[in-house]
Amino acid sequence: MGDSESILQDLAELLVRTMQGQIQLAGHVMTGALKSSVSSEIIETGVKATINILLNDYGLALDGGVTPENIPFDFIPPYRGGRSKYIEGLARFAKLKLGKNDPKEALAVAFAIANKQKKVGSPISGPSEFIQKTVDATEQEIQQAVEEYSALVFGVLIDDFLTTIAA
Repeated sequence: MGDSESILQDLAELLVRTMQGQIQLAGHVMTGALKSSVSSEIIETGVKATINILLNDYGLALDGGVTPENIPFDFIPPYRGGRSKYIEGLARFAKLKLGKNDPKEALAVAFAIANKQKKVGSPISGPSEFIQKTVDATEQEIQQAVEEYSALVFGVLIDDFLTTIAA
């Protein structure tokens, strides 16, 4: 089934490239890590084939958004102090995206962003839905690949069946 593997590989590469482009269009390219993390995994078992598109976990939050109640932050004193990966991540964002190089200033911006996200969710502009946009942009290619793959796989199965009953 070499041809079927080629169909799957070509489609997987198209999906990866398209998703990387959609991530770029959505503006999720601060460090390039999310875009670089997009990859594919093809699982072929018998007549069933699955193409999994993989990306860094935080990509799902950027794609679909996070509701205010799921933002891990309370802006109600007294503050407990300590460390929060969420606040540290926002401080890093403030440094990289907004140029806030002073750690105290970056932390203040991080708390302001967290407060806003706790009210409206994240991203503040709403979900970017780059995953659905990838599917929409490649819908015809996906359909064509499914048809070609099915014809090849079922053609082999029918040939094997006919050879078996002829023997």
